[in-house]
Amino acid sequence: MLMVIAIHLAAPISQENRDYDTFFWWSGNFWDAISRPAVPLFVMLSGFLLLGRDYPLPNFLRRRFSRVLLPSLFWMLVYSFYNFMSHGTPDSLPTLLRGIVNGPVHYHLWYIYMIIGLYLMYPILRPWIRTARDQDYFYFFSICILGTWVYKTLFNFADGLRIGIYFEFFMNQGGHFVLGYYLGNKLLKGQSDEPDPQIRPWRLNKTQILGLAVALILLGSSITALGNWWFSKAQGSYFPFFYDFLTPNVSIATIGWFLLIKWGWDKTPLLEIEKAFAAASFGIYLAHVFVIDWWSQAGYYQSRCYPIVCIPMMVVMVGLFSFLAVGLIRSLPWGDKIT
Repeated sequence: MLMVIAIHLAAPISQENRDYDTFFWWSGNFWDAISRPAVPLFVMLSGFLLLGRDYPLPNFLRRRFSRVLLPSLFWMLVYSFYNFMSHGTPDSLPTLLRGIVNGPVHYHLWYIYMIIGLYLMYPILRPWIRTARDQDYFYFFSICILGTWVYKTLFNFADGLRIGIYFEFFMNQGGHFVLGYYLGNKLLKGQSDEPDPQIRPWRLNKTQILGLAVALILLGSSITALGNWWFSKAQGSYFPFFYDFLTPNVSIATIGWFLLIKWGWDKTPLLEIEKAFAAASFGIYLAHVFVIDWWSQAGYYQSRCYPIVCIPMMVVMVGLFSFLAVGLIRSLPWGDKIT
């Protein structure tokens, strides 16, 4: 969640500024690049936590959509009103309803539409997961790579070349969703408490896995930062490819973060404040853009000083203030239902 906030704070500097050889721009590019795994990491964690459990279909749909749809619809209406007061749109009820259906109402709410699509796939993926073996996973991931990495690379670097095969399901976050389950259940060699015996264990020890995780984070983040700098400078404007959540560089870094969390950061019990922040993360996601805008209007924005310092400071300020705002909302009647 903090990485999501960092992206939204760094983007105006790394994507809208054209001074690509300055320390100022590189500061924004650094924080933006290192935070890009935020969304696919959310998806991988969702896959790890959901796909290993058997939920009766009606119960799953009722629980998941009540937790997502109600707060999302509420905040869509809030952001629609905010946009109307700021820009005069939507200016009618039909336009409002069309905006909610089309999405995303406000720039960060696209995630809601994506996660709902993944929830709809759970009842189909879960039975497949029960019987899938390593070769089945590799086939699935290969098609996902074709539909994301290869497709996007060809389109951006081969003069708009498109792959004509229809495989839309494999062209979004489905690969990260299943990958979270696969890597989350891939244990060390010799462990007897394997939650999914059909997934072969690692041939690496824990120290080697942690080393691999750090290497993947550094490699993926470096490609993101350097690729964005090189190609944006070459064409004289922001080149969006390397910041895309479905590119090889971002996926590589995401896998590294996931392995680091799984094998390095998941042993010490969480503090109470960490548990509370985690429980409030969805509400923080919905509300933090308001907080960013409010701080900016108050004169506290990420470009007041060098972003290398201001962005982490603003991440802490926005994160804490959003956390307090969610706590205040939850103290009100029905507040917990909309956060």
